Amino acid sequence: MTTKIGKDGGNGPGSGPLRGRAQTGRPVTYDPASGQNWRTGVVVTPDMAAKAIAAAKATGLSFAGLVNELIKQMPVDKNGRPVWANELDEQKALPLTG
Repeated sequence: MTTKIGKDGGNGPGSGPLRGRAQTGRPVTYDPASGQNWRTGVVVTPDMAAKAIAAAKATGLSFAGLVNELIKQMPVDKNGRPVWANELDEQKALPLTG
């Protein structure tokens, strides 16, 4: 689920980009060829944080270690797109009212 979050923390129509979606006009500037670790700040929703914390604890990993392991094991197609990404593209039918 994505939620619109404004700069002031409010949500609603027109209050900012959808959380979890790429921001237009802000391309990734990190260069993996630099050999430097990529330090990034991410926003994790409370329900996903609880799941990640439990998974990291159960595996003996830090959050960063868990994310790195998940990325390492993530299957991708020949274009580098995660194989599960098509599920994000599905249009859900709106409920009919009567």
